[in-house]
Amino acid sequence: MEITFPDNFQIEPRQATILLAAFEAFRLYGYKRVSMEDIARGAGMSRAALYQYYRNKQDIFRSILTVYFEMAVAGLRAALEGAPDLETAFTRAFEAQGGEIMEALLSSPHGDEFIDEKASSAADVVEDGKAAMAVMMGDWLARMVADGKADAEAVGDPLACARTMLDALHAQKRPGVAYADALAAMRRLALLFARGLAPKG
Repeated sequence: MEITFPDNFQIEPRQATILLAAFEAFRLYGYKRVSMEDIARGAGMSRAALYQYYRNKQDIFRSILTVYFEMAVAGLRAALEGAPDLETAFTRAFEAQGGEIMEALLSSPHGDEFIDEKASSAADVVEDGKAAMAVMMGDWLARMVADGKADAEAVGDPLACARTMLDALHAQKRPGVAYADALAAMRRLALLFARGLAPKG
């Protein structure tokens, strides 16, 4: 499965080639089995050239997650801005969190290993990424309340509300769940949150 970067996403072409090759290798063979030699071969370069960009396999793995969260924040922002109502906004935003990367992971026989490695060697990257998403979404929720498009009492603390929503969203992204089922669950969440946070009356 091929992963593509958005046209407006800023990433150095050689770096993109390496990260895409590494992600595909991790997805197909598991993090532990993949070597720097495998990644270099998949990226069409020598191992020596690969080491000019990344120190080791863990460095590449952490970079994949960093790029993923940068894309996730940008995708969320684009999905939320300009939406005519909460249901449309949340549906677009949650579906933006599905996409090619989630589909690739959920269809991988090594998804569990990928998630385990994420927790053990990149927990700080994950927490920073989730925090950035929550801040962006919290700011958007605060604007919705100020504009009368979301119920202030239901939202409460916008940042805390955003964290709750994102925790529920991330819970759908687990190996063993078919991508179509995860996407359907995210759409149900979008509808539930939209109805729960809609202005009263």
